[in-house]
Amino acid sequence: MTSINRLPESWINKIFDRFHGRFGNAFAAKWQTGHINKDGVDEGIVNAKKVWSEDLAGYTPEEITRGLQTRYDFPPSVDQFMKACRPSLDYERAFVTAVEQMRRRQDAKDVWENPAIYWAAVKLGGDLNNYPYQSIKSRWHKALDNAVQDIRNGKLPDEVPQKRVELPAPGKTTIPPEEVERRFAKVHEILDGKIING
Repeated sequence: MTSINRLPESWINKIFDRFHGRFGNAFAAKWQTGHINKDGVDEGIVNAKKVWSEDLAGYTPEEITRGLQTRYDFPPSVDQFMKACRPSLDYERAFVTAVEQMRRRQDAKDVWENPAIYWAAVKLGGDLNNYPYQSIKSRWHKALDNAVQDIRNGKLPDEVPQKRVELPAPGKTTIPPEEVERRFAKVHEILDGKIING
């Protein structure tokens, strides 16, 4: 028999405790059946916790925290909670963000709201700036969806790497005249010392 992946029971208990604290008995009432098991717990609550633990399997602590910090008008179902944990991205807005942040990245001033947007931008490379959204819309959707999935699967890091300072190409650097004089003086000092002591 295949075992089903589940979120740890302690996490589910904390989620249920948190929502009970926010919504009181209105949260528990969503699941209660009135049938109490031998441990003195309502069977509906036991079943709800089992479903939540299975449906939330694979969610990260950061995602669970995002779901818990979301403001709900009513006690959430597991589906509502899952959407809050992993909100869907607005593709066009994400594209605009990517274009702007990649431009800012040239000066190491980029700020990314979601690392998946960065990795999708990297995937599209120069096309990101060379084509309008409508002409590469499907490619952008695919790149963003893949980036989200690769982060979840651990294939991509859940963070944006820092911009590395690029060294100038050989022969493309300029040294201030004062520095040139200082270096020549040091070389003369070394050579003079060798000639005198030599």
